[in-house]
Amino acid sequence: MKIISLLLSLLVFAASGYFFVKDWTNSTDTNYLIYMSLLVVLMLVCVVGVLTSLTYIIKQRRKAKRLMYNSYSERRIKNNEFDQKFEIFTI
Repeated sequence: MKIISLLLSLLVFAASGYFFVKDWTNSTDTNYLIYMSLLVVLMLVCVVGVLTSLTYIIKQRRKAKRLMYNSYSERRIKNNEFDQKFEIFTI
């Protein structure tokens, strides 16, 4: 679900950035200023969404690496009860 959120945030950020650059003019019209400020706010929301999704995905990958290191390494913490029950799987 976080990957879908990340992709959606990136897609919306790209679309709003495109419209921001496309519609850029030097104008002081109130409607124009409101439109551009809404695009900026939307891009900032997308940046926050990307940052939260990336930190979650990075934490999940580190957790998996730590689990594999602790479970299969020779320097792992020995659990005698586990080793007795599953003696077949230990080398």
